[in-house]
Amino acid sequence: MNYSLLEEKTSEVLFRYYGLEGSLFRLGGENLNYRLSTAKGENYVLKIVGDNAPPESADLEFRLLEHARNAGFPIRLPFIIKNYSKQIETRIKLPVLGSRRLRLISFIGGSMLENISDISTILLKSVGRSLAMFDKAIEDFDHPAAHLGHDWELLHAGRHRQKLPSIDDPELSEQLAWAFDLWQDVREDLPDLPQQVIHGDANKENILVAGESVVGLVDFGDACFNPRICDLAICLAYVMMDRDDPMAAAAVVIGAYNDEIELSEKELAVLFPLVYGRLAVSICMATSRKSENPANTNWFASLEPALRLLRHLYEMGL
Repeated sequence: MNYSLLEEKTSEVLFRYYGLEGSLFRLGGENLNYRLSTAKGENYVLKIVGDNAPPESADLEFRLLEHARNAGFPIRLPFIIKNYSKQIETRIKLPVLGSRRLRLISFIGGSMLENISDISTILLKSVGRSLAMFDKAIEDFDHPAAHLGHDWELLHAGRHRQKLPSIDDPELSEQLAWAFDLWQDVREDLPDLPQQVIHGDANKENILVAGESVVGLVDFGDACFNPRICDLAICLAYVMMDRDDPMAAAAVVIGAYNDEIELSEKELAVLFPLVYGRLAVSICMATSRKSENPANTNWFASLEPALRLLRHLYEMGL
């Protein structure tokens, strides 16, 4: 990818279709996202996707955010800003490289939970409560694109088991097989649980905080129709990383979530197997991407903490 050319063409599109100009800064994470900072001190987020990304996904994100706001979700959510043609995506034409699609999104202030070195019990409670409030706000929302599925979808985590033969470390391969086995043990129970559209990627980079409270929720590109409990499981998989007592941290988040949405015994029974499934998927995807492009550290930023957590859980037999 010629990033200089992409950024040059992106700047042209921003001025022509949005009347904006400023400096572009590449954001972390696996996706091709930028922050735009203008001379007036305004900030925006740019999400750039390839033509292989389903165009319906942009409409899903736009309508999901509108629905959550209209339902009274009290925490800040981004806005997708339409261009001069009233479209929510704008095409970027690139010589030789083909084209990309740009989505302009409002910027939400706050610190990423990922950057908080000492996450307190109060903040963990805010995480659990905020995620539950979001799930409650969108419980009656649906969209055709939410049923298309994607690589990270927890309902189908088992398809990543085919990556195990490429894992060179026998010990890690054994731990991943263990995690996939636990996920598989509850797979047939999932269709009987409450289903809805979920955020799908409530990791620590997508949760914004100020002080002891969650103040923003961002990045809805993985929203999908799944068992509701999958949203909590995905969140736990990341909240538990780099904790001295990951199960204690998980218990706080679960308790706060349960205060807003009462979890059934069946949901609680599948929760941790789903956490292990998410960990296994995350490690398999990151390992594959690291092998493919070791220079792109954004692709596998959570690999090491995920490996440490999986090893800990495996050794504890949890």
